[in-house]
Amino acid sequence: MATASKDLSTTMFEEEAELFTRTGERIRVRPVALEDRALVVDFFHHVTLDDLRFRFLSSLKEVDAARIDAICTANYPRGMTFLAFHGPMLVAIATLAGDEAVKVEVALSTLPDWKGHGVSWTLLDHVVRFASEHGAKEITSIENGQNRAAIQIEHEMGFGIRLLDASAGEVMAVKSV
Repeated sequence: MATASKDLSTTMFEEEAELFTRTGERIRVRPVALEDRALVVDFFHHVTLDDLRFRFLSSLKEVDAARIDAICTANYPRGMTFLAFHGPMLVAIATLAGDEAVKVEVALSTLPDWKGHGVSWTLLDHVVRFASEHGAKEITSIENGQNRAAIQIEHEMGFGIRLLDASAGEVMAVKSV
């Protein structure tokens, strides 16, 4: 008897998903499209300088065109970005990237007014499930040690946390899936 293989191109991750945060907020999550470039640029104009530093692990004051283009180009596992909306407002962005599908890295940003609403948790959970369904065995996130909120969420979600670079104050969160 032949076993039917799963067609990964038709999973919920390629479509818009309606999700609920732990605080009951309804968000819509969907993969980024090239047409979202202006939306992504605008999003990064509304995050704090600390948020930019935590997301890109550098002292950016503005996200350059090359980084925006990479965020807006879906080519998993090299790059896959998910956008989270509350109504029409883009409230969070999560990007997966890797050289192979087995080990991928995630980076996430949430608008300041939406922190504490469970958006980051819900979006990260969605991204972890996507990566697992698409063959990832390990997901990592490199964090500035001062980004306590992100480290706490990752710890609560079962990521192991270890010091990566003491001089830079960076930690690595790792989750096997």
